[in-house]
Amino acid sequence: MEPLNELLIHSGQRDAAAFRQLYQAASPRLFALCKRLLRDEALAEDVLQEGFVKIWNHAGQFAASKASAMTWMTTIVRNQALDKLRQAQSRPQVVDDLDYETLAFVSLEPQPDALQQMGEDAQRLMFCIERLKPEQRECILQAFYHGQTHEELAQTLAKPLGTVKAWIRRGLEQLKGCLQ
Repeated sequence: MEPLNELLIHSGQRDAAAFRQLYQAASPRLFALCKRLLRDEALAEDVLQEGFVKIWNHAGQFAASKASAMTWMTTIVRNQALDKLRQAQSRPQVVDDLDYETLAFVSLEPQPDALQQMGEDAQRLMFCIERLKPEQRECILQAFYHGQTHEELAQTLAKPLGTVKAWIRRGLEQLKGCLQ
């Protein structure tokens, strides 16, 4: 079993030492993701901390059969960063000498029907992703969640660049067909 998977499973059993090791092993990559998404080091640190609190609280829900530990944690931290970006966009900016009564305030939050549709879309996407060949699935998830380039994937997987590109292209074509 992958070392991060084991550490995450032990963290789900409230093993603080395992969680500490998990943090030491995974935090550099997750912090890089936060910095890339947020473009603010202090905000990235906050999001990383909030993400690891969620990881600790939900580690018991991790299933190694569905995703690798790094993919699972990246999803949590990435969603935390995206939530932070949405919050920043929805905050009103302070403007002097503005008559607020004339402004029409509109909520930027998704409506319940949109949330339901997003949930259904996510389930459909997960169904389609699970139907991919393991190498296609891994390449697509690494490229999307970790932001790895084709070259980085080829190096990490010790496979030719053309093979990695073909896996991603064919995987995306399969996803497109499945999602239509």
